[in-house]
Amino acid sequence: MALAHNHAPGRQLIDAGLLVRRGSTMASVAEDDLDDSPVAVMAHPITEHHGHLGNTAWLAEEDSALRRVYVLDMASAAKRTVERIDCSLGREPVPYLDGAMLDFGTARLPRRRARVGLWVARGLSTPRAFEEFRQLVERRPSEGLRVVIVLDSQDQRRAPFLNGHELVALSDVVDHEDGLAVAPDILAARLMRGPDHTGPVWVSGDGGVLSVHGRLHEFTGGKQKVAVSMLAGAWLAGDPFLPVARVLEEAECGASVKRLKDLFGGHPTWREVIRESGTSCWLEV
Repeated sequence: MALAHNHAPGRQLIDAGLLVRRGSTMASVAEDDLDDSPVAVMAHPITEHHGHLGNTAWLAEEDSALRRVYVLDMASAAKRTVERIDCSLGREPVPYLDGAMLDFGTARLPRRRARVGLWVARGLSTPRAFEEFRQLVERRPSEGLRVVIVLDSQDQRRAPFLNGHELVALSDVVDHEDGLAVAPDILAARLMRGPDHTGPVWVSGDGGVLSVHGRLHEFTGGKQKVAVSMLAGAWLAGDPFLPVARVLEEAECGASVKRLKDLFGGHPTWREVIRESGTSCWLEV
């Protein structure tokens, strides 16, 4: 209810159905506590007045009605987030990970021929949560690019690269006049250009765009995209050198392709960014 005390925002979110009550529980923060952990508001066993037990005494709570516990309605928030996008499961998204992840099927985005998978998620900023997400992806792999709109604050830990998946912060693609809905044109541009702060290396989820120190390189061939995703993922993971044979095998190259030169020869990135020597290959960053 802190938002409700800040004039309009909290009430607007409640009226819009984005914040909903969680049961009949009420909570407060004891003034004599040393941290911000909430304590339950309850009826006193003798006076029946609402309050909570502090470190030393019972503290009466005159405005107990204002201490109701509200939580984010993830389904309502996710639907509002993608309401301007044509999604195959727009009305009935499929929830995963106890409702923290919603699958909206495939989506049509501006300036993209193929539809992309679209999920909306929250809580991916911790290693444990991201591992659960990674395991979910292994169980439900994407046939093509899958875009994951992440509701987490960007002040938190950014999720690592995951092949085939483009994790996009809502704050990067939101229509600021709306405050919650994704702007399709901005999302399409974000998929082509990457986030504002990419670091030395950034690669799109499908391997079609690689950024090295801010310079963009595009790839159109499916085999090249697979190889680029592997090379960039290895660099981002801190172990940039990969066996050439493994990359060619993962990219499903035929017997005529024996070196990375055979795959990337003629592309502007060859030898400038993509290098090989002996049995190893890597990104030159």
